[in-house]
Amino acid sequence: MVELPRELPGPDHDRLAALGIRWDYLETAIRAGEAARREATPTEPPTAPGLNDWIARVGMLRHTMVLQEGWTLLNHNNMALVVNPARTIALGVLAGDAATGWAPPLKPKSRYPKGNAFAEAVAHNDLTLFSNDELGHADVLDPAAIESLNLWLLLTHRVRVRDEVTVYSELSLPAGVSDSGYIVDWLDRVILPRLKFEAIKDDEGPDDGGIDVPVEEI
Repeated sequence: MVELPRELPGPDHDRLAALGIRWDYLETAIRAGEAARREATPTEPPTAPGLNDWIARVGMLRHTMVLQEGWTLLNHNNMALVVNPARTIALGVLAGDAATGWAPPLKPKSRYPKGNAFAEAVAHNDLTLFSNDELGHADVLDPAAIESLNLWLLLTHRVRVRDEVTVYSELSLPAGVSDSGYIVDWLDRVILPRLKFEAIKDDEGPDDGGIDVPVEEI
C-alpha cells in the first residue's frame, strides 16, 4: 500500500453519516478486496484475483455493516445487499467505468448491463428480506417498506499505472436501469477518497478480473 487515505471533506462526511454509513467501513471493504486479490495463485483461473476481490469486498462490507451498525443481510436473485435497521436503505457494490470517483460533469455508468431483478430493486419492487435468525425464515417486505427502500451502491473502478494501482470510488444512488441494461444516471453521488496500492504481478486491473459476472449480480 502506497499512501494513507485522505479524510472525507466535512459535507461528504455528514452526508454519509446521515445514511448511517462511514467512510472507514467502505475503505475497509475496498482494502479487503485488494488483499484477497493478492491471495490468488498461478494455478487458479486468470480471473481469480478479480473474483476474489469482488467476493471479499461484498463480504467485508456486509459483515461490517451488520456487526457495527446492526444492518441486516438482504439476498434477492443473487444480489448480495445489506439493509439498515429502519429498512429505508439497501447497500451493495458495483463495478463502474472510468468516470467513477470523478466529480460532475463526469458521470459513471455500470461496467456491465444489469438484469430485471436489479432493475426491480432500483425501482423498489419485489424485494425479499432474509432475517438472520437460526432458522433462516424469509421476511417479505410489505409494499410500503419496499417503496421506502433506496438502493445505494459502492461504485469502484481500478486503474493500474506502472507499479501503482488506484481505486476510484463513490457511494451513489442510481436513478434506474436504461433500456440497454446499464446504469447511466444517478440521483445522488458522494465522491470518496482515492486509495493507492502497490501493483501485483500480472495484475489485471478491473474490480472483477474482467469477467462478465451474471447480469443479476451487483
